[in-house]
Amino acid sequence: MICVLKGDFMDTSYYHNFITLVQTGNMTQAAEILHITQPALSKQLKYLEAEFGAQLINIKRGQRGSNLQLTDAGKIFYEKAQQLCSIEESTYNAVQQLNSRIEGTLRIATSASRSTPIVQQYLPAFSMKYPSVHFEIYEGLMTNVVKQLISGSAEIGIANIQMVDTEKFDILLTQEEHLYALFRRDVFWTDREHDTITWDDIKQCPLSLSGGSVRMIMQSSLTDMEHLNVSAITTTKTSAIEWASSGRTVALVPMDAKEMVNHRKMSRIKLPEFSGDYKKAFITLKGHALSPVAQQFIDFYKAYV
Repeated sequence: MICVLKGDFMDTSYYHNFITLVQTGNMTQAAEILHITQPALSKQLKYLEAEFGAQLINIKRGQRGSNLQLTDAGKIFYEKAQQLCSIEESTYNAVQQLNSRIEGTLRIATSASRSTPIVQQYLPAFSMKYPSVHFEIYEGLMTNVVKQLISGSAEIGIANIQMVDTEKFDILLTQEEHLYALFRRDVFWTDREHDTITWDDIKQCPLSLSGGSVRMIMQSSLTDMEHLNVSAITTTKTSAIEWASSGRTVALVPMDAKEMVNHRKMSRIKLPEFSGDYKKAFITLKGHALSPVAQQFIDFYKAYV
């Protein structure tokens, strides 16, 4: 196999950069992520094609910019480059694990709504067990999560499993989510036991919905959005819950069973009518070998849930 050499060491950066180019599908975007110029990245691609004696990528230009497509040779090279880079990462991590002390930086990309339970419930306990670990949490939309993972800014992403592109990402673990109703118990149904509250009761109340709950409701055959008394739809479930904490609405949000509600006057009930295949997924870049600290966190999380 032909390797790019710098001094006395093998340099696999060309392979890493090729992988990023394929995953972004755009020369300009890949160059920005890699912090190199577009001509430099193009030169690397030409070097690889010359060394392997085959065209690896077809570049088709259109009104919406360049569209990159792998050739048959490119598909083989992409697969082998992923394997090579994964071996390099796993070798480095294995050597690092000879030191039993877990340290470093845990880098997670997730939505703002999903970062709250992670920070509240899991990271404090993980930090107590591994005090030398530092944390970087990147919050944003799914597009931001993808960008952080591809750029290497984050190592683990948390997302709705239905939005995960399994051609680009490996799923490390999944956790079920259910639709819950959150409300002020001193405002709604003050004269009733919570286990007697039905979906028909909730439909009559002013509601605040998160983007996730809207998707769950629309995928269900129980009701149409038009038949609900919706006061507010928010991007995050945090904002939907804040509406409910004021006593103005009942919030409908997806949550996992262990997720806490930090409002003393609020109650939470699970809506069993929405018991479909709703899960959040912990993901990483396809073929990426987790660092010791990231692997330790995944193992810790699995044991906790």
